[in-house]
Amino acid sequence: MSEASSGPTPVGAGLDAKSSGGGTGRSKYQSGAMGGGVSVSRLTRRTWHMVAVAGASAAGMILAACGGDAPAAAPTAAAKAEPTKAPAAPAPTAAQAAATAAPAPTVAPAAAKAPVEITYQTFFPQQRLDLLAGSFKIFAEKNPSIKANVVFDADHRAKLATQMAADSAPDTFIHDVWSAAKYYEAGGILDLTSRFAVDKIDLARDYSLIGIEQWCGKSYAVPFYVTSMLLAYNKDLLKKFGAPDPWEKWNGQWTWDDFLSVAKQVTKAPGADSPTGSWGLVMDGNGIDNIDRNLQVWMTSNGGETYDVPNMKYTLDDPKSIEAMDFLVKLINEQKVMAGPDDWKKLTDTLGTADPFAAGAVAFRQESTGRLSVYSQQVGDKFEWDVVPFPSGKGSKFIGHSDADVTNVAAKGKNLDAAYTFAKFLGGEETQGALAQNKLLIPALKKAADDTATFLKPPPKHLQAFVEPLRSGQFRTSFYHYNGLEALRVQNEQLKRAVMKETTVKEAMLEANRAANAQVKFGSCRQTVTWKARG
Repeated sequence: MSEASSGPTPVGAGLDAKSSGGGTGRSKYQSGAMGGGVSVSRLTRRTWHMVAVAGASAAGMILAACGGDAPAAAPTAAAKAEPTKAPAAPAPTAAQAAATAAPAPTVAPAAAKAPVEITYQTFFPQQRLDLLAGSFKIFAEKNPSIKANVVFDADHRAKLATQMAADSAPDTFIHDVWSAAKYYEAGGILDLTSRFAVDKIDLARDYSLIGIEQWCGKSYAVPFYVTSMLLAYNKDLLKKFGAPDPWEKWNGQWTWDDFLSVAKQVTKAPGADSPTGSWGLVMDGNGIDNIDRNLQVWMTSNGGETYDVPNMKYTLDDPKSIEAMDFLVKLINEQKVMAGPDDWKKLTDTLGTADPFAAGAVAFRQESTGRLSVYSQQVGDKFEWDVVPFPSGKGSKFIGHSDADVTNVAAKGKNLDAAYTFAKFLGGEETQGALAQNKLLIPALKKAADDTATFLKPPPKHLQAFVEPLRSGQFRTSFYHYNGLEALRVQNEQLKRAVMKETTVKEAMLEANRAANAQVKFGSCRQTVTWKARG
């Protein structure tokens, strides 16, 4: 699911202002202090201000934007005197003298028109906003009549729910993917269909979509970024223990058996050369929760499905999905190559870091592009790493997983045009270019995501593997309905029981399916299916 959708801010949410785009010199999209065209100053504990500045001072920008008078021209040199004198002027009359002595009153200049002020609310912390500094500067320069207040809230979902209920939502905001359907159908989100038509924006042609951008045949969102699930892996760790590289041996198309053989080779108990030892695999959520985001790709890459959109139900009773979950549980409890809940805690405590992969203690870790910039900084030259598709079950092919976050405009906002202008800018080439340059998630704009000079520029070597499922349509996304988060919660309860050996995997999956389907609630429409059937 989207980065905002799974509770706490994911590892890697706070990024340093350093580009991993490579190359020499600084792109206009690269990170840096928001100086020059845009400055960001902290107004409250959670609020920052974007203020346009042009030329030498803000005052200069305001004058230019509001049509202030230009400075008076410098006096020219006196004309050369004529050889003869002009006749003397007649003496002024008394009335003329009075008129000269009392100048006519001047008309006061028109008051400067204040810029339109809007608020954009996001769960992006300051470090990520810094990576968008270059694009924000461009927005301010192009739109001096709009003043955008960028507000960060770590609990964006709950805050937005309160705001929507009170008809006090910010003008524009990063969506809450799990509540979007309710907000659309309640009329809380502005329908952008006609605006897209005027601006000749074709969502399906220009952007990667997950099915939440359009609802009931109307467009409600400007795409911002998407994710795509792969495995990040430590190439040096594989070499150290003589394990084959999945690209070199299988060209990235490998099976569960291939993966297990490699994982066994690189999983080592703590010893003299490593106080923590090394693990073959770690998954977000300690491998026991969130089927949609963390575990679904194992199931779909085994020929299974986890939900059915036309019939609006979960399908965790799919035998292929159950088989995949059984494989994962055995990786923890029997093969002991995947860190379970207790192993994860010991590992992170010993290393003193929340990311054992960056510390070099893990061979494979789930990665959806949210940590690309983090790994570029934290790993540095410590070891060589790459990304590879998940292995697939016998006779199956890799099916990726993608989610996204988009920008919505509140239907009851006071400045709809300005809010739409800002939302459109976030989906435009400048901001999408900044995402690509800094490898901050996958730009939703296909043109930016496919750019070999920015997003696809190594390292790591196989970044194209993130994009391929989106272009081929061989991916799935999360199941969106009114109670999606609650459905995930009851699923997680059962998965934990299976990992803790309190029940069998099959019983856990069947109960998870029953409990989750009891939570499914939806209105008159369904998410758009943006992926393709298995090819």
